[in-house]
Amino acid sequence: MTDLEKGAVGFRELLGQSIALIAPLGAVAATLTGAAQFALGSLPLSYLIGIFGVLFWINVPYQFSRKIGSAGGFYDFAEKGIGKRFGIFTGYLYLFSYFNVITNSIIFVGGVFIPSMLSQFFNITLPSLIWIPIMLIFLALITTLAYLGIRPSLRYSLITSIIEIALLVIFSIIIIVKAGPRNTLEPFTPTPAGGWAPVFEGMILAIFSMSGSSGAVYIAEETKNPLKDVKKAVLISFLITGVVFVLTSYAMVIGWGINNMSTFAPSGVPGLILADKYVGPTFVAILLAFILNSFFAGSLAPLNSASRLLYALGRDNVAPTYVSKVHEKFKSPSNAILLLGLLSGVVSLITGLIMGPFYGFLFLINMSAISLFIGHMLGDVALPFFYKKIREFNVVYHLIAPIVSFIILIFGIYYSFYPPTYPINYSAIATAIYSLGVLAFIFSRKVSQRR
Repeated sequence: MTDLEKGAVGFRELLGQSIALIAPLGAVAATLTGAAQFALGSLPLSYLIGIFGVLFWINVPYQFSRKIGSAGGFYDFAEKGIGKRFGIFTGYLYLFSYFNVITNSIIFVGGVFIPSMLSQFFNITLPSLIWIPIMLIFLALITTLAYLGIRPSLRYSLITSIIEIALLVIFSIIIIVKAGPRNTLEPFTPTPAGGWAPVFEGMILAIFSMSGSSGAVYIAEETKNPLKDVKKAVLISFLITGVVFVLTSYAMVIGWGINNMSTFAPSGVPGLILADKYVGPTFVAILLAFILNSFFAGSLAPLNSASRLLYALGRDNVAPTYVSKVHEKFKSPSNAILLLGLLSGVVSLITGLIMGPFYGFLFLINMSAISLFIGHMLGDVALPFFYKKIREFNVVYHLIAPIVSFIILIFGIYYSFYPPTYPINYSAIATAIYSLGVLAFIFSRKVSQRR
């Protein structure tokens, strides 16, 4: 085992990692569309409220990153707050979440997005199993770029993320200008959704779509100035994308029609339909290329984060030491990357064959969501204990903010999984089984606190 490359990246690359994990265009194509299924014409309100929810969410990685810079991220945060076993459990929950960001992204691209796009715009119906080679090629490209080291993958993510943000802003402004007198503040009220309940259901997906900004914490060991730059990347990436999501969600509601939003999500590719209507086919082609790239970068970023987390677990002998190997030339956790890439392909393939790509995508994304929510709740619990230990406790930042975050996440889990419907019920069951397996592993072995 060797160490990860110190000082390999700076603030800009960290910003690229955080924005890429949010995957702005991919989130608009997938998560925002899913949120619209609940919030309907009140979609911008869901995102506006979601911004305040995420401010409490990112308080935890922001506060911890002021003092801790480690590839383990939340694993190290939780351990230093409460203890080794607590940290291991938190780390494995985050690993499960990031892993299933990869699996749901690749199955969505191969089995949902590309077939819907070809059918909508080219009247092409693909063979039923063609999603398998598309998905596996997509995964192979992601794994290769991650394997080649953190610097090229994060520079790629930074450049493409800037382009994605610019495209969304241009797209939104064009729609808003062309909509003219149809512009209204009604989307910022609960009326189009039929009440507050669907607004908050949409808000949960909005929070999930913006929560990726915390992914920068896992790149800390390879950062030039981790205690300064990681927290800045977490906050700034969220603020940029949060504003863009509110703008884009408003433009899409106005462009589609407030009273027609019940047909928005079922259309499959509403963003491309609106681009074709308001901007033209050339812009559609550009948008399509960068949506696919967003899914690519949005799968690469969690692979980078998850591999560093798995590397840290292996380094501490709470995962197979095999995954703690660092490539001599590329300085990447190569074995962890290859293992996660292989398992992602296997899990996505089996899930897609059993449930079909669409329901498989829902199953995987909901497993990612619930494990992320619970893992973050454990981080909320650990934060006040950590700052008490180092005697820098602040009631607002280290107690009130994590309590508010904890409560929001309880509502998030409730609205995400109740009432239980297919395949969400299976997501909850599978995540519970995984969690129990991790707990059994933790308490079956002796663990020692690191110094």
